[in-house]
Amino acid sequence: MRKGRTLPWFAVVLLAACHGDSSPAPQPKVTPPAHAPAAVKRAPTPDELTAGMVEAVTLGNSAVPVAVKFDLASRPTVGQPLEIVIAVMPQVAAGSATLQVSGGDGLQLASNVGPIEIPSIEPAQVYRVNLTMTPTTDGVHLLGLNVSLKRDDITETRSFSVPVIVALSGDAVADAKRAP
Repeated sequence: MRKGRTLPWFAVVLLAACHGDSSPAPQPKVTPPAHAPAAVKRAPTPDELTAGMVEAVTLGNSAVPVAVKFDLASRPTVGQPLEIVIAVMPQVAAGSATLQVSGGDGLQLASNVGPIEIPSIEPAQVYRVNLTMTPTTDGVHLLGLNVSLKRDDITETRSFSVPVIVALSGDAVADAKRAP
């Protein structure tokens, strides 16, 4: 008979356990980070900084680690001053760099154009130089550029050429058409 009494007692205990607190268990709070990770900013590359510029032609077999690009501000015309932007892009660190400019026949450089010194050269940087010249005749002319890098008591030079295609001015073309 003892079995008969324990069964109802066991049923009462089960019912009491089932009717306990039915609220859901507390959820852990997820706190977002105070600051989202910042995107790493990178500096523009020399190619990005000189987009739209034309690479100067290397003369000879020099392996000096420097590149040169150029951009003409306007279409070259006989008798009209022309601004040209030169970008010197070293691939190694150097104590200094020197840019020597020479105009060929048909290109008259501004009187203030001399050797241009650039102190403390860093790789992956762009060093811009603005030059002014005046084409004196039409045709294809070459602007010469020599870039010398001084590193560890050694000076190395690389030569470049910039082609400048010069057209006659509008007045000169009109005069030529009127001539018999």
